[in-house]
Amino acid sequence: MHGGAGSGRYREEDPRFAGLVGAVEAGLAAMKKGSGTDGAVAAVGSMEDSGLFNCGRGACLTAEGRVELDAAVMSGDGLAGAGVGNVTSTHRPVALARWVMDNTEHVLLVGERTRDYVKLARLEVEELTPSEASAARFEAISKEARHRGALRLVRRFKTGDTVGAVAVGSDGVPAAAVSTGGRWMKLPGRVGDSAILGAGLFADSKLGAACATGTGEDIIRVGLCMRACEYMEAGTAQRAAARSIDRISRVRGRGNAGIITVDLKGRVGAAFNTEAMGRAWFDEVKGRVVATVGPDR
Repeated sequence: MHGGAGSGRYREEDPRFAGLVGAVEAGLAAMKKGSGTDGAVAAVGSMEDSGLFNCGRGACLTAEGRVELDAAVMSGDGLAGAGVGNVTSTHRPVALARWVMDNTEHVLLVGERTRDYVKLARLEVEELTPSEASAARFEAISKEARHRGALRLVRRFKTGDTVGAVAVGSDGVPAAAVSTGGRWMKLPGRVGDSAILGAGLFADSKLGAACATGTGEDIIRVGLCMRACEYMEAGTAQRAAARSIDRISRVRGRGNAGIITVDLKGRVGAAFNTEAMGRAWFDEVKGRVVATVGPDR
């Protein structure tokens, strides 16, 4: 799984390393009892709970200082999947997306009415409030914008620590899940790639699974994750990840995306055109979960 592509690396003693490793372990435990989809959802749910990343309890804020969350889940079995956007009543939107996938025919539900579905999914209805860290950063960004007299200043905050996971279950079915608070200082009502099948995530039982992070508008425009899965038809997960990032870099420039992939043989891949992307995976050779932030796996 990944913890977001952006600027700034962090050392192994940073709690985000433990958050990445713990999330993969939570996903592995869920997969032993269920499917790859169960594993991906459990891993992302762990990150939402942690408050360390741009999702769930640690989400970034809109230009109005509110928390609005997006998430999605997809299984390669019959291309099942669903996304939710602008969620404001649960810090676990990935569980809500799973409920929408399993219980409706829809692939995208957004806005205040998602509160009704939170109740139907038997999740706790919450009034989302910013974490102390997010509130402090919002105030710092707002202060700088007021000082310079240019709201366009905030547009440089394009990427964040969106989280996502890919997995292949014992039945060979690939799956993906993703959750995010979106972009810092986004316009209220904005939905990014994380809620969009084919863009922020994709899974196909004949190809594999992929999950993206970065500037959602660019990722949507190139259909990044569907393209990565199509590349796996003629190559490994790593090659597909690299090709898809090369593609978005050519079309939309650099500094805007990262991706993780898994093919039907369980081989994983990762690539990004930003300074760093935190990620972790189960290494079968080492027999344990490993994590890294820099370019070298």
